[in-house]
Formats: sequence, C-alpha cells, structure tokens
Amino acid sequence: MGVRGIMLLALILSSAVCEARAVRSMGMKELVAQSALVFVGQVTSIRPSGITTTLTYPTWGNTVFEWLEVEVKVIEEVKGVKKGQVVRTLMLSIRGESFIVINPPGMVKPGLGQHHLLCLLPTTQPGFHASITAPFDDREGIFLLDRKEWTEGATYFDDKGRKVAFKDQNEKNAMLWNLVDGRGRIMPGGAAAMRKNYQAEIARRPPAESVVHLKWKKVEGKGGWQWNEPAEEKKVETRRRPKASGK
Repeated sequence: MGVRGIMLLALILSSAVCEARAVRSMGMKELVAQSALVFVGQVTSIRPSGITTTLTYPTWGNTVFEWLEVEVKVIEEVKGVKKGQVVRTLMLSIRGESFIVINPPGMVKPGLGQHHLLCLLPTTQPGFHASITAPFDDREGIFLLDRKEWTEGATYFDDKGRKVAFKDQNEKNAMLWNLVDGRGRIMPGGAAAMRKNYQAEIARRPPAESVVHLKWKKVEGKGGWQWNEPAEEKKVETRRRPKASGK
C-alpha cells in the first residue's frame, strides 16, 4: 500500500474511533505525593528491553509496543533518590517497519544527554521504575526540560481563552520552567524550590500496591468495546529464612 493509501486508511480509522482520548494529567503536588521517586535526571543510555505488550490502540502495519530500558543519572534529587545515582527506567516505545497508530499513547522518546524531570513508580520488573502515568501517558510523568520545546510553535491559553505564557499557565509549568535555563542548563535553585515547596508531598510514600504494570491484555465487552487490563502480577523479591541450627 502506498503512502496515500495509508493516509486514507488512517483517516477512515480515525473517523471510526474516538477523535480524542482522555489524558491522565496531574498537578505537581499530586505528582510528587504519589510518586516513589522524583528527580531531575540526564539520560545516559537507551536500549530495547525486549519487553513487549498488547494495547488496544488501532494500528496498521507491523506495530509492536516495546519498553525501552533507559538509564538516567540523578542530577538534582527531590524524592527517594541521591545525587549521582543511576535509575533504570522503562519508557514505552513503538517499533515496526511500517506503522500507523490512531490516538497513540503519550510517549517520551528519550535522547542521549537529555534532561528530564522524572516522577516514577516501581514496575512489575524488579529493579526498574517507570512514569507514574505509564503506559498510556508516559510524558505526563516524565518531562523533557527544554524551554524551546515549550515555546517554539506552541500557543497556550487560560480557561477564559486568553493567551498566556507557558510558565504562567499553571503551577506545574512554572516549576518546570525554573528547573532549566534558556541554554538547557539545569538550575539547582529550581530543584531546591521544589524540595522546599513540596516538603509534605515528599514525605508521603505511595501505597505498597502502587506499581506500573508492563504487560497488558485486551478485554472485549458487549458491543465490541475494548479496554486494557494488566496481564501480570507484581513480582515480589523474597528472601529465604535461614534454617535454624541445632545440635
């Protein structure tokens, strides 16, 4: 099928399904309170994890949802980490020779050397963390720290339809803006302000059952409605109790 045919198919599919999907977006206080780890980090390595999953997004072609294994070095600590620590993070990606995804999940698309603010939870794979909003809205819990990304070609409006600068739109945007300068350098004062402003949220720990599932399955109900449900249980590392010694 040629490019025009694929584009036509995408148009047909998009008209047959919802034109938009609900996005899970949280304010900064909620993100800090509900995350296990919060920090400013720099991407040091990216590689395929080999962990794939099924999701219900309409697709075309050889489309595979795969988690990327991304190592991120802590540049500024906020919650649950120490400066210099390397956190093994899983981020959803799409691979395939030719693919179209209708209303795709919100993915991060990490790059080596990039700085991000990461709000993470543990995953069902021991030793790995993922965005608190994964797998459907990774980028609502992992934010690329790049002022150009927020300003060039982007227009923001308040709830009354008035044009407003990115940093003045809400508390979360203001905090993100103050973490990085116009040249992409991390500003320690921004992280210090986060630690000061969100002391109560930093002190909170997410419930033990808060975990990001990596494997999902499609469930279909009456009328052809489909949704996703976890296809795995949280893996818990257990230690064997040493045998009692006796004479």
